[in-house]
Formats: sequence, C-alpha cells, structure tokens
Amino acid sequence: MQNKNNHLQNDVEHTMKKLFNRFNLKAITAGTLMIGATLATSAQAATTLRIATTHAPDQYASEVMRQIKKDLEGAGVDLKVKLHMASQLGSGEQLMGEAVRGSIDIVHAFVYSHKDPVLEINSLPYLVSSYDEMEKVFSPGSNFYNLFDQRMDRLGLKLLGVTGEGFIGVMSSSKPDNYQSTDAKGQNVRVWSAQAAKLATHDLGYTTTTIDWGDAFPAIQQGVVDGMIGATPEATYTTFKEAISHYVPYNAFVENTAYYASKKTWERKLNDEQRKVVADVFAKAAATFVDWSRENDLANLKKLEAFGVEILPLSDAERSAIAQKIRTQTWPKLEERLGKEVLDQVVADI
Repeated sequence: MQNKNNHLQNDVEHTMKKLFNRFNLKAITAGTLMIGATLATSAQAATTLRIATTHAPDQYASEVMRQIKKDLEGAGVDLKVKLHMASQLGSGEQLMGEAVRGSIDIVHAFVYSHKDPVLEINSLPYLVSSYDEMEKVFSPGSNFYNLFDQRMDRLGLKLLGVTGEGFIGVMSSSKPDNYQSTDAKGQNVRVWSAQAAKLATHDLGYTTTTIDWGDAFPAIQQGVVDGMIGATPEATYTTFKEAISHYVPYNAFVENTAYYASKKTWERKLNDEQRKVVADVFAKAAATFVDWSRENDLANLKKLEAFGVEILPLSDAERSAIAQKIRTQTWPKLEERLGKEVLDQVVADI
C-alpha cells in the first residue's frame, strides 16, 4: 500500500513539474514575443525625413542645416534625417516640385515664382535697405511673411521660415561700364526666372539671360554671359570666384531662401509632437540668419578682394539714387503681375 502511495505521489510530482515547465516555456515565449513586438513598434515609429538643399557645403546655411539634423534627431520624438545638400536632388525649381509631390519632405532653397507669380514678392528690388528692415520683413507676423505663407500653402507647401542671407550685387568677368549709375553697362548677365529680377536688372542697365543657378558658373566661365546677378558676397566667394574678376555691391535684392515642408509630409507623415519640434527647430534656425549676414557680407567682400576680385565701390548717395530710380521705374511694371494690393501690403511693412 505504501509503495502504491509512493508511486502515486511520484506521478503527481512528475505531472506538476511538466505543467510548471510548460507554463514557464509559454511565459518566456510570450515575453519574448512581447519584447520583439515592442522593439518592432519602436523601430517602425522612427520617421525619416528627406531634406534637400541647394547651398554649397561650406556655406553658413549648410552649417546650420547640419545643426538642424542634430536638433531634430536629438529631440526624442523618433525623427531621423537624411540630408541631400548642394543641389544633389536638383535645382530650387525642381525641389519645389518634388516637395509638392511629397517625394522630398523638407527643402531649403530659393522659392521661385514659376508656380505662382505672387511668390515673386521675394524678388522685389530694393524692398529693404538695411539689415533691421530685412529682419522685420522676413519674420513671422509681417505682411510679407503672411502672404508668402498663404501662397505656399495653396501649392501644397508648409512654410517653416524665411532666411535673409545677405544683400545681392552683380559679379562679372570684366569691368562693366557706368557701374555707378543705371546707364548701359555693355554686359549681358545671368538672371533668375523672376520677372521682377529681369525688369530690375534691365533697368540697372544690363541685358539679361535667364539661366538656372546650377548652370551659371559654366555659363560665365565659357562666355555665354558676362556675369550674373543673384548671389551674396558669400555665395559669390564660395561658388563663383574662379570665374569672375569684378563685383558691384548694388544691394539690389536680398538673398532670401526658405525652409518649407511638403504638406503631404506635414499632414500625413508627422504626428503633433513631431510637427511642433520641426516647426520650433526651423524657426530658431531661420532667426539666426540676419545677424549673421550683417557681418558676413563685409567679411566675404574682403575675401573676394584677397582672392583677386575687384570690388567696385558705390557711395551711399550713388546707391540711394539707383534704388530710387528702380523703385520708381520697375515697381509700377510689376503691379499687373503681382497686384497693387499685394504690393501695398508688402510696402506697408517698411
């Protein structure tokens, strides 16, 4: 009897051990699956942003963009950034189209007016005449900024900031005639596609040819054009110094580029927390540009001189007379294209 009881007890203990081991195996398996699922969910939550720019690698804007990448990835909201700099994915016009389609998430480039003529307000000649005015006009809350934001929104783009990168002059491979006035210069220069830029450059005394930014250097070097308008002293030094011999600091335009996102990315790819981080990081970056450009314009004019490019000086009186003539002569020609109401709003900022 005792032996039977012992056998029965051993059978019960053996069965309990089997059940216990099975339970542990299932628990471990379930735990492993849960951990795997959590890790997979975490990996899937990371959002990769494709950001494209047109700036040269050694320009300030590229330095800022590298910091933006660090700030976005370090914000703790599961953002990863893949940078495509120096026009790797195309010109400003091409990048805008890709952003509208959603194949590029965020762009830093000049905003061309080929999709909406009102965006040409960023190319108004002598819109501002000082760095303080530049800061006011290109900051959120100005009429300019609000108009720009509204028009880009219609195209399927989300404005994240406008960057004032400095004043623009004219570079050339020979000395222009009558550079201190608006009389004929005897030169044909590259101009970008904005009608305002074409009209103003013509009224400055130049003949013009429209050429994409990426094609401008070889066009000057090969003599297709004598020079170009559309670059700050920094961009002139970093990108064009080998092709030119003279630079006139007319300060006719402000080199203003923009940070903007595809609305498809903004609305479908990012969550609320990520949108706030992206907006804050780019707004902070944009706000640094005007103070930087105050010092940078002068510093790069000196670099150009040291390299061997002759800077053709203008007095304040000469530049003021040129500016007044351009405002009087060129701006009325733009009313039909931009609308009087739009021009009046922008002028009211200053």
